[in-house]
Amino acid sequence: MKVLMLAGILFAAGCGTYLPMEELEHRAMLTGDWAAVEKRERMAARRRAKQGPSCPNGLVAYCVRYVGDTRCQCVSSASVRNALAGLY
Repeated sequence: MKVLMLAGILFAAGCGTYLPMEELEHRAMLTGDWAAVEKRERMAARRRAKQGPSCPNGLVAYCVRYVGDTRCQCVSSASVRNALAGLY
């Protein structure tokens, strides 16, 4: 019984289709309905905002949250280590 249920779940999960952004844009140009493209762009922007900046080796992201806004910048690992060492 559990095997059948698991097989059904896996089958249902495989039925979803993912359209590349180029295909979404092509369909939007044909139909004039850009809602799917805009939705995908909003989802990508939210994902990027959650990840924060991608810092090169030797640097770490330092983020400060203001009222409803988070600002991040890359700073050297040594400066963070020195700042934390001064707190203790």
